[in-house]
Amino acid sequence: MRYLSVFIFILFFSCTSENKKASTYSLEHWKTKNYIDSVQILLTNEYKIRDSYNFGASAFLIKAKKDTLLCTAKHLLGDAMGITPEVKTDSFNSLLNYWKAYPRNNTIANDTILGKTLVNKAINTTDIILQKCFIENNSKIQILQPRFSKIKKGEHLEVIGCEYSDFNCHQKSFSVVMDEYLSGQIWVKSKTKFDASGFSGAPVIDANGYAIGVISAGGEFGNELYLIIEPINKVKQYLN
Repeated sequence: MRYLSVFIFILFFSCTSENKKASTYSLEHWKTKNYIDSVQILLTNEYKIRDSYNFGASAFLIKAKKDTLLCTAKHLLGDAMGITPEVKTDSFNSLLNYWKAYPRNNTIANDTILGKTLVNKAINTTDIILQKCFIENNSKIQILQPRFSKIKKGEHLEVIGCEYSDFNCHQKSFSVVMDEYLSGQIWVKSKTKFDASGFSGAPVIDANGYAIGVISAGGEFGNELYLIIEPINKVKQYLN
């Protein structure tokens, strides 16, 4: 892993509810055996910043201390989505025209989450952005609780995403195993091969359904698929 010379980037917001009940789904004990087909977690982005319109990649809702935030990958503000020059976080709010996030299809839910303002505006290298947003009182999108504790080597995790080629997909779970921490990020090895294009910003959860991070990049090494996860504890100050 440490000698990987070529790595392929594959991957291409805070939601303040206007109502006190941000979701009809409980934050606790939501993860059942068939959760993929019973609660909607994965969202697709549609946004316009400056004069650049973009569609795709992934996002999800995460619980902050007082709010619910829309979470995705920061590199969606740059070259990965054809935005040149990259939009810096400290100028995001003044340049944003709109940001929407919604399920890929209406299998479980048809909610649209509207991004409002960026919470973590300070310029840094963390590949996570959090937006305040509008979420309807009767929303059916599952909100994830963050996990800040360290992930152990060998721990089994799940990536929630959709392959671009799977047009009927609303969300799927892909099993991965924690391999190592490298340069402050979590490297995981997938148990199966899949096309992870468009997984930028997708949530990674632990066995109890807590969000441990955001998919940032990935590629193949030694005929194995590895994914890079940006740990959610890097934005702990905005969530805790």
